[in-house]
Amino acid sequence: MLRYYRIKAYLNASHFVVFDGKKGDVHPHTWEFVATVYTTGSDIIKFTEPEKQIMKIFEPYQNQIMNDHEPFNAIIPSLENITEYFAAQIAEAVKPMNYHLRRFEGSETPVRTYGVRFPEAEGAGDRNTSDEVEAAVSRLEKGFGD
Repeated sequence: MLRYYRIKAYLNASHFVVFDGKKGDVHPHTWEFVATVYTTGSDIIKFTEPEKQIMKIFEPYQNQIMNDHEPFNAIIPSLENITEYFAAQIAEAVKPMNYHLRRFEGSETPVRTYGVRFPEAEGAGDRNTSDEVEAAVSRLEKGFGD
């Protein structure tokens, strides 16, 4: 049996971006992130466990200027870079709980979303599990809309 959660989390922070060598104004966002995590393990782990890990990763950035903190003091904290960085951090954080990050999306406005998808986790990539993951994610996406 495949078990999955779709977890929404919010990050309130400010940032500025640099385009063509010009620094933009510092401005705030309430970023919305959506993580789809799944497990093939037999134990049910409460959704609060992966949720706690996500909030722990966001904590240093809450109500801060992203550019003042690693790694965004070295890379532009664009929606794409922020989403990819947090996705990698969350993927590692949920592994010890026998969860795998399948999909991660970041939105800076209701109409602007960027997402990444992860290949099957090691040991969970056989055809049956892969098909099961795809079917479950498809049902999840249809149930919650785009």
